Amino acid sequence: MTTSNRHRLRAAAVLTTASFLLTALLFTLIPGVLRSWDLQATDRLFLLRRTLQPPPYDSTIIHIDIGNSSVQKLSYYFPRRLHAQLIELAKNASFSALAYDIIFAQRIGTVDDTLLLTASSSWGKMYVPVAFSLESSPGKFVNDSPDGVRYLDSTAWTLQADHVDQFYNAGQSLLTWPELSATARGVGFISVEADLDGVFRRVPLLIRYKDKFYPSMVFRLACDVLKVTQDRIIVQGGTSIVLRDALTRSGTRHDLEIPIDERGNMAINWIGPWEAMTHVSFSRVLEVAEDRDEIDAFAERFRGCLAFVGDNSTGISDIGPTPFEEKFVLVGLHANTLNTLLTESFLHQLPRIWFIAINVLIVLCLIACSVRFSSVGFTISSLVFIALYIALAAAGFVYQNITVSIIQPPLAVFVSLLSVLVYRYLTEEKEKEQLRARFESYFPPAVVKQMLENPDVLTTAPRIENITIMFSDIKSFTTHSSRMTPEEISSTLSEYFEAMTAIVFKYGGTVDKFIGDGLMVFYGAPEPQQDHAVRCVQAAIEMQKKCRELKERWEPVGRLPLKIRIGINAGAVVVGDLGSERRKEYTVIGSDVNLAQRLESNAPVEGILISEVVYHLIKDVIRTIPRDPILVKGLETPILVHEVPVE
Repeated sequence: MTTSNRHRLRAAAVLTTASFLLTALLFTLIPGVLRSWDLQATDRLFLLRRTLQPPPYDSTIIHIDIGNSSVQKLSYYFPRRLHAQLIELAKNASFSALAYDIIFAQRIGTVDDTLLLTASSSWGKMYVPVAFSLESSPGKFVNDSPDGVRYLDSTAWTLQADHVDQFYNAGQSLLTWPELSATARGVGFISVEADLDGVFRRVPLLIRYKDKFYPSMVFRLACDVLKVTQDRIIVQGGTSIVLRDALTRSGTRHDLEIPIDERGNMAINWIGPWEAMTHVSFSRVLEVAEDRDEIDAFAERFRGCLAFVGDNSTGISDIGPTPFEEKFVLVGLHANTLNTLLTESFLHQLPRIWFIAINVLIVLCLIACSVRFSSVGFTISSLVFIALYIALAAAGFVYQNITVSIIQPPLAVFVSLLSVLVYRYLTEEKEKEQLRARFESYFPPAVVKQMLENPDVLTTAPRIENITIMFSDIKSFTTHSSRMTPEEISSTLSEYFEAMTAIVFKYGGTVDKFIGDGLMVFYGAPEPQQDHAVRCVQAAIEMQKKCRELKERWEPVGRLPLKIRIGINAGAVVVGDLGSERRKEYTVIGSDVNLAQRLESNAPVEGILISEVVYHLIKDVIRTIPRDPILVKGLETPILVHEVPVE
């Protein structure tokens, strides 16, 4: 792995990990915003599932609605005798239970109360509610009715429970009057709290009442339907409520595990909008009650039903937003809760360890993509991860009832993407400046431009390439420089090298290094050149011509009598960044480099000496003159050489 890739890997790892940790911290610090976004995203999944695969619906659960038609036909102030008639019909139609979302708070003392008490007593399958304020701290229970308190004390549950310190506590209460409560099959609270964004998604099944527990009306009803007594209920706060040996709707018995949060809330698996369940008008029920034949037909259809009675007439205040509707009559919340319990279609939060594992996997994938891909590729891959995560989360919800944070990982990916792109922009600009400073004196402008636009295109990693190498040297420079001041030496070499470098770059060459008054140049790298030998020789010819121009200007004014030798060879050499970790330079090494330097030493003054290899590469383009073989240092046999005339 190159140093650049190591830096990119390190930066990607730090930035991506930090992005995910920061996002998790934000969800903890500002849950009112981010958690609400998450919940609202999950709401969209309810709508999607409604289309793809609605959850099971226990058709025995129905609504008996006190709607506008019932109010118009009967009375705005419903006399209690009408409820007595409803109870009689439920009894005759063999309902399994009748659960009220209406609190009969006190006895009025009329015949209607007697009729209601008599009907409830004779049937014994009515469930009535109590309302509590849900408190975070114990010791705030308030009720002014001694009879009511005694009744609550007698109907509270003693359960096997652990880790329930964060359960809601019963506070201010509003009770159904005790005499009617005593005739009912069960009493339970109907209090619920909306989530942070005001939407109703969860219900507490149990709350702490003094040193005991009080069930919700729906939970008490569900336990009766499932034939589970309180001694077979095990509560583990933040995990589950287990109903041991429950008689399920399928007719089998098994332990029913209900997932709850640390406050005792169960997530409601909403089946749809208000119309998704079966509804019967209260007034229609009373019409049925007056006809024996209709009662039989009604019983045939609704025998064994679990009916919820509530007011859904215009102007009621017991409404609120749910994942399906902005104004949902909240008696439907209790029906959906019961449906979730009886169908066992519980929503399960993905275990935290799995959620962490998914985040770690995404982090690792992002890091790998950051190193492997360009900014555009990394952006596309990040968006693919976001889409894939959302698709998998949606599939898990729709088909497996698994809930997981929809917003947190995609937001973390987005933050990671943004941070990596910003880092890349800043570092790439810095790297471009470093590349420009490093290479603009060595490479032609066109090559430098390519490197700046895409540093990976022209790699500087060491490799073997076939290139042409040129060495040049000024004749007797040491002798002449002994009579020159440092300033004169500097200005002379600066002007000379400036002219030579311009010619090298003109033909697409690379300046390897300045060796005193000598110059080392090569063609064919880092940008591949098929005609690298021709380019090099053409540059050498022009360099000799330029030196003669400089000599003609310099000699009359007493400056250096400029004369240079040039040697050129071609062959396979190692080219790339070479050196130590602390200091590297782009250069070439190999025996063919050494031979080029030997040719320069043997070249005629103001002449160009090339090897046999170069000759064969340029002979069809440039005229050469064969010379006698020469013996160079390091070789035992003479080598064939040619001179390139400068005309």
